[in-house]
Parts: sequence; C-alpha cells; structure tokens
Amino acid sequence: MSGKSRGGGVIGNSTKYDTAAKDSPTVAATISTEAIQASWAQYVESLVREQVADVRDGVIRGLGEGINEQLDRLFDETNKFLRRELDSNSAKLETALAEVRAAKTEMREEIRAELRAEIRTEIADRVALIKQPVDGAPGPAGPPGKLEIVKDHVEGRVYYERDLIVANGALYQAERDTAAMPPHTDWLCITRPGQDGMDALNFRIEGTYDPAEKYRRLSIVTMNGSSFVARHDDPGSCPGDGWQLFASAGRRGQQGPKGDRGERGPPGPSIKRCELEPERYTLVLQQSDGTSISINLRPFFAAYHAECNG
Repeated sequence: MSGKSRGGGVIGNSTKYDTAAKDSPTVAATISTEAIQASWAQYVESLVREQVADVRDGVIRGLGEGINEQLDRLFDETNKFLRRELDSNSAKLETALAEVRAAKTEMREEIRAELRAEIRTEIADRVALIKQPVDGAPGPAGPPGKLEIVKDHVEGRVYYERDLIVANGALYQAERDTAAMPPHTDWLCITRPGQDGMDALNFRIEGTYDPAEKYRRLSIVTMNGSSFVARHDDPGSCPGDGWQLFASAGRRGQQGPKGDRGERGPPGPSIKRCELEPERYTLVLQQSDGTSISINLRPFFAAYHAECNG
C-alpha cells in the first residue's frame, strides 16, 4: 500500500520498501543526507514529528525491532541537525541585529553631532550680522514737562481724554472724550471729598470753681488747693459724682527753722484806683507800677444771696 504524509508528500510503496528492506537492512543507506535535509527543512519540527508518526503507522508496522531502532536514530540525528541549524541561524540573526542596532546608534549620534555643529555655525553667522550698539551723541533736550492744570467742571462742556476736573469736591480724570457729568463711567475718580468731622474734645481750664457757672465735660477747676475735671456736661456741685479728682492738694509740711531778719525791701506798689466790672462780678485794683489785681466777687454775692433767701 502507498501512504501520504499529512503535508501531502508521498512516502513510497510499502511493497517496494519491504523488498528494499530485504535487500538492505539499513533504511538510512538508501536515503541520502541531501534528500533528508531538503525534505525536513520545509516543515517545522511539529510536522516532522507527524510525518514520522505516519511512517511508523503505515510502514514500520511489519518490521522488526532493528528497523524501529534505525528510524528512531534517524529521527534523533535529523532533529539534532535541524536544531543545530536553527540555533546557528538564530545566533547569526541576533548578532546581525546587534550590529544593526550599534550602527544605528552610532549613525544617530553622528547626525546629532553634525546638526549641533551646523546650528552653532548658523547662529554664529547670524550673530555676526547683528550690528553691535554704539553709544551715540546725546540728543537735544526736550521741552520741560508740565502738570496738567486742574479745572472746575462746567456742565455741558466737552472734555477730552486725560483732562482733570474738580466736581462736587472730588477730583476726576476723563478716560475718553466726554460731555457727561461725573460721577460717570467716562470719568475716573482719583480722590473723593472728605466728610466734615467733629470738633475734638479737650481740657478747658476754668479757674477757681464757681457754683454759678455752667461747666461741661473736661472742664478743669481748682478748689481748696485741688483740681477737678468734669466727667460730663453739667456735672453739678464740686466735689461730687460729676467730678473726678485731677490733682489733690499736698499736705502742709513741717515748719522750718526761723531765719534771720532780712534787709528792709523797697516799698511795694500802691493802689491807685479801684474799678468794678459788674457784668463779670470782678473788682479790679490798679497799682502804681502799672499792674492790676482782679478779685472775683461772684462767690461773695452768691453766699450773700443764699443767706438772704434762706
């Protein structure tokens, strides 16, 4: 019978093979090495195994143990040969690829170096074409700058960009040509008018305390050698809850030793005339040296009035 491999190749006639086997006990002698290489190199290792299996199933079924050993040896030798060829080719291929990679890297570096050199040369050439600045003679002096005059705003007048005007106590600058009345989007407010403040409170020195006077907050009066400050307006009688002790009178110190009698001094000024100022309840004494002494009579009149009405 005749058999075919799974790849489609004809293996041969079994009868003739048997006859050839009788004539020669070794199958390997009838098959040349070149034919085995050409046949088995066309297929991968898996097909070789399948073909050998078909040969064993179709041809070696009637042969003895010697034929089986020869076929196994033939398969092993062929398999080793193919593996050596594949390994050799793989090593050569890897070596070739490594050489290609190295050549590629070297070529790339060379290209980069050439590009860098070309770029440097081009930059140097272009920089050489740029004219270097040279200090020239100073130009003529320009006209002196002037600060724009601020004007009062006139309703209906057209103002131009950067004009400065004063309106309602505020300073504005025109951002564009406009006839609008500020405040307006055409105007930029630079400063706004301030608000009227309140008078700051301060101490008021009122002199000796007078019950008939009206005092307000922070008024300072003296009484019995001490000073008092009013806590609020209309503080009432002093001292009292409406007054704060500001400075108290010091205690009388010990009497010192009596000194020697001094020389008689020049005569003092004499009183030339007396004047009464009714609106102020004040007695003014004019002295011979031109000075005057004012005596406040209001407390005496107040005490007299209180006694009379008591």
